[in-house]
Amino acid sequence: MPRKTIKAAPDYLPIGFFAFFRHFFDLFTIKTYDLWMQYEDYYKQIGYSCRSLFEICMMYFDNEDVVVATTPLHHTSFRNILERFVKPENIHIIELNEECNGIGKIPNIKHCDLVVITHLFGQDMDLSVLSNFKKKHNCLILEDRVQGGTLDKKFCNEVVDVAIYSMGMDKRPVALGGGFMYIDNKHQELIQYSKKTVEELPREKLRKRFVDLLKKVPTYFFYNSRIFLSLFLEILLLISKLNKNVSLLKFAKSYRTKNPGFSHFGYMLKPSDALLKSMYMNFDNYKKMEALYTKKYGMFYDSLSPEILTKFFPWYRGDPILTPYNTILIENLLVDEFLEFLTDSNISCITNPTYKMFNFPYKNDQKDIKFNDGIVYIPTPSNMKKWEIELLTDKIEEFYEIKYAE
Repeated sequence: MPRKTIKAAPDYLPIGFFAFFRHFFDLFTIKTYDLWMQYEDYYKQIGYSCRSLFEICMMYFDNEDVVVATTPLHHTSFRNILERFVKPENIHIIELNEECNGIGKIPNIKHCDLVVITHLFGQDMDLSVLSNFKKKHNCLILEDRVQGGTLDKKFCNEVVDVAIYSMGMDKRPVALGGGFMYIDNKHQELIQYSKKTVEELPREKLRKRFVDLLKKVPTYFFYNSRIFLSLFLEILLLISKLNKNVSLLKFAKSYRTKNPGFSHFGYMLKPSDALLKSMYMNFDNYKKMEALYTKKYGMFYDSLSPEILTKFFPWYRGDPILTPYNTILIENLLVDEFLEFLTDSNISCITNPTYKMFNFPYKNDQKDIKFNDGIVYIPTPSNMKKWEIELLTDKIEEFYEIKYAE
């Protein structure tokens, strides 16, 4: 009987084959596009990336005494930007709750200029709890909603002033690059500053856009093509038997590190017309993605017992999980063992490549640092058949029985 293999990676590009390669034709556009849009209640600023837009917001607040209250986990670029613009002693951590899906404790500070929230695991935190804090400090609240809830809402809550989104290769919506942010119309000074700053940035070269698209081609096949991935896994398994230094785990980690689909540097650019066309053509393509994620993650979580959900997926509260990243939480001491356990079954997995802590200690018990170290990405249900989802959940149940069952 042939060995069953899960033909899915720990990430997914929510875009079809022809839609992916259509972006190459956008390189030949002769149209020009606006970098911003004005609506009745909010302003939409379009940029080269979500990190460039976040940096512009921090430039707006740039002074040596700016005080920020923020959640403990951020995308690496956002964390680096915060640490570059804000003194360590002026960064105050908003602790997460025990389930890591909401606000646990708001810092008691005398002054705050800016609150930065990063939503996690494809669902929104409840930010209404920040209402009194905002009134007290008259501060601006900014949310990184790249991994937040449905895009049918521009802001997760009325307390938010700025919401930032990515249009990268595995985001919602997707244009294989770019980003945008919504700014409440009450903040006209920030709106004018962002408009002026983006316009004055050097424009992305057409050659750079072409090379960036080209680099995503192998990633598309690794993440989306079940036939390609199946053949690759068989070849890699054969090589690993001949060379102990080769493994699926090592390859997955190395590939994700070298091919993240974006750059932590050189992102302060104005998008080219080719990128802008790709973005304009795809601002609304998130709806099909959200329907897919809702369906597939529903199948995945419905296959798990309540004990497993509580132990390994504490943030899950029944809401749709709107992200390609299938995140599981493993106790720190068992992470390596869990990775090897899945790899032995030819199941692709990697340790958390996305969310990072600050580079300095921020509290005594370090609970959240331990939590971050336990995040593992397992195959995304987005590109899996029902039997593959059941096989993956069986493996998770098996690991639980080995380690925790009495």
